Amino acid sequence: MSADVGRLAQDLILAGSRAVRRVPGAVGGLGTYFVALDELSAGQEGHDWRRDEEILLARADRSLERRRIASAVRWFDKALRVAYHPTLHMGACSPLVEDPTAFLRPLRASRTGRILLETPIPEGSAPRRPEPRSGEGGDGESAVHLLVIAQQNWTFLRPLLDALRETGRFEILEFEVDGLPEADRPDRERILRARYDLVTEGRRIATPERLVEAYEWADVAFVEWGHHILSWITMLDMAPRRLVARYHRFEAFTPFPLLHDHSVIDRLLHVSPPIRGLVTATAPASASVPTDIVGNLLSRGLGTVSDTPRDTRALVQVGWNREIKDVLFSLDLIERLHREDPGYRLKLVGPELPDLPEEDTPYQSRVRQRLAALPSGAVEQLGVRRDVPEIFAAAGVVLSSSFGEGTHESVMEGLATGCPAVVRDWPHAREYGGASSIYQEQWVVPDVESAAQRIRALQDPVRYAEESAAARDWAVLHRSPASVVDGYDHALRASRC
Repeated sequence: MSADVGRLAQDLILAGSRAVRRVPGAVGGLGTYFVALDELSAGQEGHDWRRDEEILLARADRSLERRRIASAVRWFDKALRVAYHPTLHMGACSPLVEDPTAFLRPLRASRTGRILLETPIPEGSAPRRPEPRSGEGGDGESAVHLLVIAQQNWTFLRPLLDALRETGRFEILEFEVDGLPEADRPDRERILRARYDLVTEGRRIATPERLVEAYEWADVAFVEWGHHILSWITMLDMAPRRLVARYHRFEAFTPFPLLHDHSVIDRLLHVSPPIRGLVTATAPASASVPTDIVGNLLSRGLGTVSDTPRDTRALVQVGWNREIKDVLFSLDLIERLHREDPGYRLKLVGPELPDLPEEDTPYQSRVRQRLAALPSGAVEQLGVRRDVPEIFAAAGVVLSSSFGEGTHESVMEGLATGCPAVVRDWPHAREYGGASSIYQEQWVVPDVESAAQRIRALQDPVRYAEESAAARDWAVLHRSPASVVDGYDHALRASRC
C-alpha cells in the first residue's frame, strides 16, 4: 500500500511538473528538471536534453547575477545531472565519448560554469600536509602506513587489501566516509559550493578531526573511485603526505573529474588505457598527474584449471540486461551460428529482464522481442550465479559484446579458467585504444561476422587447445596476485617526482 501511495505521489509531482515547466522562473525550472529526469530514466527517445540543460544553466546564471551563490550551485548541479544522466552515455551513442569538447561546451560557457570549471585555483591556497618523517614507508624497506578511503563501495578493494596485507609491506587503515557525522560527509551540493569557494576565495573545507588523525598516521592515502569522494578530499584544508586515487570506468561518466583539485593528487591509477584517455580528454588537468595502469585482483581468484570436458560451442556472457552490455550483438551472433549448427548456444549469466514486460525500458523491450524470435534452445538465461568459474570451465568461449567497458572483469574470469575470449572492440573505447589496448589483438573483433569467424575457427581441437592454454597463461601473467600487488606496491610508494 505504501509503495502505491509513493507511486501516486510521484505521478502527481510529474503531472504538476509537466504543467508548469513552461512557466517563467524557478517553478518552470523545477518542472523542466523533474520531467527531464523522468523521461531520461524511462529511456524516452527524442528527449531534448540539451534544451533542458540550457534552461537550467540559465537559471544558475540568473541566480549568480543576484549573488545567490547557493541557488546558482543548485541549478548548475541540476544541469549536470541532466547532461550526465546515465541513459545518455550507457547506450550505443554517448555524447561525452563522441565529442568531449562539444559535450562540455555549454557547461563551460555558462557564467557559473566558467567560475566552477575554468577558474584557476588561487596561488597560496594549497592544503597543509603532515610533516615528512624519516623512514616513512617510501624507502622500499619499511612497511607503508596505507590509509584507504572509500564510501560504501569496497567491492574491488577487498581482495586487493587482503593481498597487500599478506605481503607484510603494508599496514592498512580503512576509512569509511559514511562513518563520519552527517555534517562532515560530502554531498554534491557541498562539493560544488566548496569548489566555488576554493576558486573564488582560496577557501577550503575544514578537515574532519578523525581524518586529520588518520592523515597524521598515514604515509599514503589511497582514495577508491575518482568521483565525489576524491573531489571532496582534494578540497579539504589538509592533505595526506601522499595522495593516490584510482579510477574505474564509472567515474569518467560523472562530472567529478572536472571538479578535483588535481594539484593535490600525487598519482592517479586507472584500470585501463581507454579510461585514462577519456578522463584526460574531459579533464585535461589530470594529465599533469603521474599515472599508472593497474588491474584488479580477480574476485574469484585464479584457481586451478578444471579437467571438465568443454563444450566449445557454448558461449557465455556475464551481464546482459543493461543497454551498455548490448546483448543484441550477442543475439545476432548466436542466431547466425545456430543457423549453421543448432549445437551452438549462448548462456546469459546475471540479472534478467523485469518480470513484467510493461516495466521494460525501450531497450529491454527490444531484447525481449529478439529473444522470443530466436529458435528454442539457442539461448539459456541462467540468472545470477555463484558458480561462474565452473560455468566458464565447461564452456567454449567467454563473450564481451559491450558498447564500453573499463576492463570487463568477467572476461578476465573466463580467461583464468582457460576459456578463450571473443571481445567486441568496444565502440566507446576505440578512440582511446580500444579493447586491444587491454586484451590480445587476435581476441578482439570489430563486428558480428568477425566474431562468428573466430568462434568457428575455435572449433578446431588443436587450435582450441592452444588458445585455451594461451588464455590461462595470459590471465596468470596479468592477474596473478604477485603481479597485481607489485604494480600497486610501485604506485603507492612512488613520489610525485
